[in-house]
Amino acid sequence: MHSSVDELEWGELTETDRVLWTTFQALHPSLASPYFSYGYYDAVEAVRPGIRVLRFFVDGRPAAYWPFRKGPFGTARPVAGSLDDLHGIIAHPSVALELDQVAIRKHLGGYAFSAVPYQQSRHGILGQTGHGNQVMDLSQGFKAWCATRSADSANFRRQWRKSQPLLAAPAVEVRHDSIDMRSFDRMIELKREAYARAEHFDVFQLPWPRQLLLNLMKSSDLNARGMLSTLSIGGTVAAMAYCMRSASVLHYWFPSYEPRFAKQQPGLALLFSLAEWAEGAPIREIHLGLGDTQYKRHMASWMMPVRAGALALSPAQHLATRFTEWGARLEGRNRLLNVPAKYARKYERMALSGDWRA
Repeated sequence: MHSSVDELEWGELTETDRVLWTTFQALHPSLASPYFSYGYYDAVEAVRPGIRVLRFFVDGRPAAYWPFRKGPFGTARPVAGSLDDLHGIIAHPSVALELDQVAIRKHLGGYAFSAVPYQQSRHGILGQTGHGNQVMDLSQGFKAWCATRSADSANFRRQWRKSQPLLAAPAVEVRHDSIDMRSFDRMIELKREAYARAEHFDVFQLPWPRQLLLNLMKSSDLNARGMLSTLSIGGTVAAMAYCMRSASVLHYWFPSYEPRFAKQQPGLALLFSLAEWAEGAPIREIHLGLGDTQYKRHMASWMMPVRAGALALSPAQHLATRFTEWGARLEGRNRLLNVPAKYARKYERMALSGDWRA
């Protein structure tokens, strides 16, 4: 089997590449998320130009596409930085790439990744197993999902019972897939407040993430389209959820709720309503994203394993990877030894966001 690779700017991909990319995505269930769709990368390129793609050929025919943003040391990173809850290579299921070869080292010094589907270990993307992408399985319908989760979890049963009266209340209105700029802006305000409380980097201090979400919400691409859901109590929006969908997967991306309604748990009720709505969309899975938070454990049917780490191809990337690993091992021993890990995280945030403020 003869293979070769070339590197392209995003705009150099052809209509044939788009068709093959979409075909490869449809052939493997691990790529069903909108994060792997051609349309998503198109939307990111429009607000933050600079996406590069390695196009792999097997026996003279395109067999895989690897989209990335090139950073320091020639290291490939997810195209939208920390916004990319999933990322990786879009390849035909029969293809296993050899990434540690001279032809690829000519283009890249390495690959820093945080959530690559575990199936891509066949390409040599190993790293460590991450927390996993929590998945609500709606393939048998909303009622079947409720019945299965109720049988497995007493906590789920309590949450479902509490949500039903709220959703049935006359003063409550739920809207899915609507254009509501006031709620959209408020959702971003609430996320920024949450980032500040948690002392996390606020991605919305940069101009392009908001524009990306807005463009996706107005898109007609079924494989990568943003959608906003809201739950109102007495005419006041109490909870919002910005999601991104493909043909069969809904990614639960930016949920938020008004603190004064916290006791009523409107965010959870909205998620139940969203799951019921999704059955007719039709959506087979809702991805809750990475992490082991309580509501994700209760709502998820299973967890999709992912891998995080770095694939070092150049001497410079080997050095950077060792520095990061060294800092992580030292962190927590004393204040002085925390410095290497602190600067390693700062460097990674800057590389992902493209902004020194990260």
